[in-house]
Amino acid sequence: MAGSLTIEGTPAPEWVRAHRRTLSTHALQALSDHGAEASRPAAPRRDPELRWIVEHNVDLFMLLLDRGPGGELTDEEAADLIASAARRASDGEPVEHLLIDYQIGADAMWQVIAPRCRAGERDGLLRITEAVHRYLRQVTGFVVRGFQHEAARMRLGERDARYGLFSALLSGQSPQAAAELAGIALPPGYLVLSLHLGPDPTPPAAPPPGRSPRVSAHRRSNTVQRVLDQYGTDVLALVRDPVATALIPVAPDAGTAEARLVVDRLTEALGVPVHAGAAFGPPDTVHLVHQQGNDVLEIALAAGHGPGAYTLDDVLVAYQLTRPGPGTDRLRERLRPLDGHPDWEQTLRTFLRNGFDRQRTAADLHVHPNTVDYRLTRIAVLVGFDPTEPAQRLTAFAALYLRDLDRYRRRSGRALVTSSWATPA
Repeated sequence: MAGSLTIEGTPAPEWVRAHRRTLSTHALQALSDHGAEASRPAAPRRDPELRWIVEHNVDLFMLLLDRGPGGELTDEEAADLIASAARRASDGEPVEHLLIDYQIGADAMWQVIAPRCRAGERDGLLRITEAVHRYLRQVTGFVVRGFQHEAARMRLGERDARYGLFSALLSGQSPQAAAELAGIALPPGYLVLSLHLGPDPTPPAAPPPGRSPRVSAHRRSNTVQRVLDQYGTDVLALVRDPVATALIPVAPDAGTAEARLVVDRLTEALGVPVHAGAAFGPPDTVHLVHQQGNDVLEIALAAGHGPGAYTLDDVLVAYQLTRPGPGTDRLRERLRPLDGHPDWEQTLRTFLRNGFDRQRTAADLHVHPNTVDYRLTRIAVLVGFDPTEPAQRLTAFAALYLRDLDRYRRRSGRALVTSSWATPA
């Protein structure tokens, strides 16, 4: 199509590219006129965000023209349209407003293009008209999907009966009545995932002007929900980027392979590192295994473990050594003297990581082995245990596990867990 279809003697995609601003401005004016006539509320009409999404539609239409008859847009190319539609759903706009806006925008583009076609280009105008309708048909499907997913998420988070079941399971209440109200048969067990979605490793240098950060957040949330939907309609999930909780029905003999598969799919779909704390249990224990999964995830993140799904077995020692109690309070105090000596703490960590080998520790730190010996001696005096003594090394490991966990909680704004939690009220 690109080689034979012309507007004013210019290949159609090139003409659209050259007149992108004109097409966008005309569409914006048409939307504004219709909004005034229909007494539409002004709140959703945010400029420059509205201009951004209109220009993005022009770009996608140009892409469709370039692909010729039968050309299709992919889910990835339409991801920002889907996310923008989700944002409008979260603003409380009716879906009919969204559909009318796309029809008005497409018509406005055609109204600019049609008069520019010369006498010899009238046959091509029919093909352009077909392309406009094909584009409108495709994007309508995309934006309705985004709108519906967000509307469903809002219902889940605010008033839907499914949220009642989700809440009952996580709070330890009897889930049977909530399940009946939601029309869901309770499964033998759930895979409970506590998820942390990492940042985009290669973010764009600068977002397009007017693109709301909420669009990116909705885009990620939609992707998570789309992956989880592959596991059936009874999956319960709540996404609050960068964290999420998912309850996936599983058979009684489900194992960690299922958890790792879910995380692998999320990682591939999102293109970001995903960490998960995974646990399994029947419906009446979901609240307990959910807390366990949260703890496992927290330890994996605090210890700097790579992306993936982690179960209690993967962090068993660190988990047990960091449980609240008088012992953890004392361990905190043991390493407190190192607060003013970050190079000594780094020496201790490197010494433990290198299997208590002074030579390798010195090489990693680029210092003389005598310097390592001096620092380890001073550490022993300050903290009250000698990390070079085999019987005292476990104390060092435990204290550092706890120190990492405390630092992670401070960074993430969570309260430190002290021994006062040992006997909850």
